[in-house]
Amino acid sequence: MRNNLRLGLIGSWVPKKCGIATFGRDLIQGMQENDPSIEVFVAAAEEPNDVYQYDDTVVAKLKTDDRHQYTEAAKLFNNLAPDVVFLQHEFGLYGGHWADFTYAGVKHHDPTGDYIFDTIDYLKVPVITTFHTVLPYPDPARKEVTRRISEHSVIVVTMTQDSKRILCADYQIPENKIVVIPHGVPKQPQKNRSEVLKKLGLSEDKYYLVVTGLLSPNKGVDIIINALPGILKNHPEVQLMVVGQTHPQVMAHNDETYRKSLVALAKELQVENSVTFVNRYLETEELMEYLSASDIYLTVHRDPEQSASGTLAYAVGTDLVTISTPYRYAQEILANGRGFLVPFEDPGSIAIAVNRLIEDRDLAKRTKDKLQTYGREMQWTAVGQAYLKIIKDYVKADYEHLVP
Repeated sequence: MRNNLRLGLIGSWVPKKCGIATFGRDLIQGMQENDPSIEVFVAAAEEPNDVYQYDDTVVAKLKTDDRHQYTEAAKLFNNLAPDVVFLQHEFGLYGGHWADFTYAGVKHHDPTGDYIFDTIDYLKVPVITTFHTVLPYPDPARKEVTRRISEHSVIVVTMTQDSKRILCADYQIPENKIVVIPHGVPKQPQKNRSEVLKKLGLSEDKYYLVVTGLLSPNKGVDIIINALPGILKNHPEVQLMVVGQTHPQVMAHNDETYRKSLVALAKELQVENSVTFVNRYLETEELMEYLSASDIYLTVHRDPEQSASGTLAYAVGTDLVTISTPYRYAQEILANGRGFLVPFEDPGSIAIAVNRLIEDRDLAKRTKDKLQTYGREMQWTAVGQAYLKIIKDYVKADYEHLVP
């Protein structure tokens, strides 16, 4: 009799430069840290023109425009017979129809990703779904997709209590079907900051603000640059680091237009010498080094409904004091004195918050102390154990010998 756990995963997979791809890999590794015997089979979601060299865990591909691949993936998973399949869900990740609707007076044309049902409708094994986006007040088309996915899932996972509340209130998903598990973060390496600064070629006499992640207008880096004159007037030692390449979808439609506009804005405001662009996609280890070298993390997303942010989770996991706009994920993860919220589209408030933290080191230290306790619960080993507990409690109750 087999005595190891076999897992399927549907979602993006590394080396795709995508937050969900990194999440899926890190989640599996977090579970394997608790149980090295776990086997994994991945169906990797791809755009039509994507060409990636995957590791041996990838057994199928899901091109957004090829429905045949979705049905073939279901057949393959049924033959491999994993104990459970983890579905990573994000609108736009999978192919399908698009929805036209008006929200808050604005017309939208967005993907529904309903081709995923060509896979999960035919799976003969339990499905656990992690919702990376939970939309409040959803349009009818995407509400129906979310409800159908939930009906096909033995458990759905959200990353915040707020997202759980929305699924209950706006989608009528039973509360006992939803489990809240935080976004995981790597274990923070114990490195000397001076050594990290030297390795990255950074000066020790600067005070570093950092923005990370795939660059797009939604990141609001232009708002931060507009805040710099008000910061540098009092603290000329401040340096803003914008770490990460332009989002592939932004590149496909607008090339480097947004990044070039940021460079032009910095020159216009005469702060170009205080802004550094690291125009590369960083692997996790190097990204964590930039975070550990920084003094303040900035996340000023323009979307108030954003329900998850891997980059913010990483900042919290490295005890990095954060200033954020009040989007949904930030409101919850930075509550109780774990960070600082500023209004949307408000460079002046950012400048005030940064200056206050530079000048009140005790405030920064108290915030760091609160982050340290909170961040331990977000490390991938703990998150992996929480997902394994789901399998034991809700999926494999009759086969507890498979789960540590």
